Amino acid sequence: DFWIFSEFGRSAGVQTMAIENQGSHVLSPLFSPLILPGGDGLGGPIPEFLWWMSPAMFILIFPAGFRGTCYYYRKAYYRAFFQQPTACAVSKPWNAYKGETKLLVVQNLHRYFMYAALVYLPILSYDVLLSTHFEGGSWGFSVGTLVLALNVILLTGYTLGCHAFRHLIGGGTNDWTSSGIARLKYKFWSLSTYLNVKHKDWALFSLFWVMFADFYVYACTMGWWTDMVLWGGL
Repeated sequence: DFWIFSEFGRSAGVQTMAIENQGSHVLSPLFSPLILPGGDGLGGPIPEFLWWMSPAMFILIFPAGFRGTCYYYRKAYYRAFFQQPTACAVSKPWNAYKGETKLLVVQNLHRYFMYAALVYLPILSYDVLLSTHFEGGSWGFSVGTLVLALNVILLTGYTLGCHAFRHLIGGGTNDWTSSGIARLKYKFWSLSTYLNVKHKDWALFSLFWVMFADFYVYACTMGWWTDMVLWGGL
């Protein structure tokens, strides 16, 4: 048994909901892996003066860093907020080009955030498996299971289509055919390239869906929605 969390619930002052509540077999992706400040496991080392913080704040450091330094998001907010540039055919309000210098050097951390983002994929996949385990030891799947599963699919497409990941698996390779490993690398690189073509779509859809998944968990705990069981679970 585990407790259910939702960032929407946290903002509304509802931090935990017991296992008997609707949707209690699903865990919000914003709270995975499960951290209970002051409790056993990952939350144990958190000092007491930080217990007031939402557990999501300790978890989202790496996903937020990955998205914040993402090449697509950088293009979006450079253009939207800093006019760097407003568009390819629109001149800037200034002539000097400074590039990503000074404070913006931190954007180079993107490749390292990418390694952390890869770790989250099997964790979230495990949460999908847990969502098929209902109270009393029965198995099945609900709408919540599908919500979490689609979240994993979208995040996987976004992460594996990342420019840094594509470079990692094939950026320094000049030989794709001399061995079985080289040909396997080419297949992985081709898959990453295929996903990268729609990187913007993966970035946006996965962002909105992870927020919806968190809201879905909260809505079920509050009784607004019912996490309908589609198969088994009885």
